[in-house]
Amino acid sequence: MVIRVQAKRAVFKPAPYDTRRRPRRIPSWLIILLLGVLLGGGGVLFLQASYGAKRLTSEQAQQLLDELKLVSAERQALQTQVDNHARSLEGERELNAGIIKNLREELSTAQAIIAPMREQLNLIVQTLPFDPRFGVVGVSTSTFTQAKQGGQLSYLIWLLRAKPEKQDFTGWLELSYEGRWPTGRVETIPSPRIAVQFNHYLPVSGVANLPEGFVVQRVNAKILAQDGKRQITWRVLPVQAQ
Repeated sequence: MVIRVQAKRAVFKPAPYDTRRRPRRIPSWLIILLLGVLLGGGGVLFLQASYGAKRLTSEQAQQLLDELKLVSAERQALQTQVDNHARSLEGERELNAGIIKNLREELSTAQAIIAPMREQLNLIVQTLPFDPRFGVVGVSTSTFTQAKQGGQLSYLIWLLRAKPEKQDFTGWLELSYEGRWPTGRVETIPSPRIAVQFNHYLPVSGVANLPEGFVVQRVNAKILAQDGKRQITWRVLPVQAQ
């Protein structure tokens, strides 16, 4: 019987006093990373130099700061003006509000005074004479006064309808003045038509600027329709000399 003995493989055991070092290589991935960083940084610098914002010099930076200060000062001045105008407008608004309040109070007082006067006027109108022979609209009563030497003539004419109607009357009042000059010559002076619109009654007053020396003896009063052609009524009215 044959017994075979296999030789044992020698196991490497580094000596504790071996000072030799194995050479180490730089990893390829690290080289690629460094190249990428360098290329990227260079590209960024190139883009900034070619297309990026230009760097300002110290003089340009100082000029920009001065302009910024000037703009800030102008903005502050404009803001001050806006504030002043706002305060002024607020003061005017309060003043106008006070004026409006006073006007409303005066209007309310005037209305309180006018209301009873209107009632009294309605009572007076009921006593005015109305003659249906002269038409549906007539001259109820009138007053004409003029100085003895002629000149201006003041008048008050009451136009009246028999009763209040659904629709207002719209037409014209035409006055012409018959008188005499100091030489004895007689003349009739017409005056511009007066537009009238009323329901039941209407007082018409005014002053006729007539020539000096022309003394009016009577007044012809005509009421015309709205078309200015059709005559509604006609009256001859006396004049009182002052």
